[in-house]
Amino acid sequence: MAEMETLAERLLDEDAPLMAWADLHLAVNATNRYDFDLASRCLARWRDIPPAVPGLRYWGQMASSLGQHAAFTGQAEAAREHFQRALAAFGRLSEPSAQARESAQTGNYLAIVEMDHGDVEAARAAVERVIGPLPEAIRRLAGTVKDEYKYQHHLLLRWLALRGAATERAAYLERRAHWQVGVGHPWPLIQLYRGMLLHGDDPAVAAGLAEQAWELASAPGQGPTVRLIGVCCRVIAAAWGRPWVAAEAETELTELETRLPMAGERIAALRGWRAAPGGDPRTLLEAVLPFNFH
Repeated sequence: MAEMETLAERLLDEDAPLMAWADLHLAVNATNRYDFDLASRCLARWRDIPPAVPGLRYWGQMASSLGQHAAFTGQAEAAREHFQRALAAFGRLSEPSAQARESAQTGNYLAIVEMDHGDVEAARAAVERVIGPLPEAIRRLAGTVKDEYKYQHHLLLRWLALRGAATERAAYLERRAHWQVGVGHPWPLIQLYRGMLLHGDDPAVAAGLAEQAWELASAPGQGPTVRLIGVCCRVIAAAWGRPWVAAEAETELTELETRLPMAGERIAALRGWRAAPGGDPRTLLEAVLPFNFH
């Protein structure tokens, strides 16, 4: 990272888009290590640079990334402002497909911020701007595993489990016979939220879904951040009655501490919940998996 920082200073005037691309990737790397301050510092040079220097698409991605980092650290209003700037930039892109793709991703982030920090109507409106009217979105997404819809599906489930109306949750549960499971992130979270929707009526099935979420996140090739998401799901599954041998749990938690040293406080929260489970799982998610990690 130090070498890339040196190169960026030397090459900024020569190839600003390439330097923007590099800084964006450095920021993602830092975010995945729970080093949110470093992630923001990776992009600090771009805060006051005009869009024409890196190009409009990269400039919008910079604004979107700065919004993500603000959201990770609980700065909701700053996150909203960055996301709105990014959406305005993406709205100026000349290629319709790029405009739609970039706007959808940042719109998803803005909806999550509103879900966590806004009132229920503002949050619902933000969610529907991404996935469309909720009744139709529930019918469309409940039974699909198409890769292009997986983040919409996650946003829908996050909404239903954390803020949705009882009628909306019931409509999704009515489609249970059509549920499918995909591979990779964010399918562990989709399965966990399905379990949260079912827990009141069928706690045994809910616990099985939470454990399956852990299995998906522990598949070969998954990085440490997704594995941390999975262990959070496993802790919830154990609290709901699924067996988890203490020695196995400690082995997983210790490995995560080694691979994610910046997440020490989050892993300590997992240890505490595993030792004394209880309360609302949403509280654990907020403590361990900030912003769009849950």
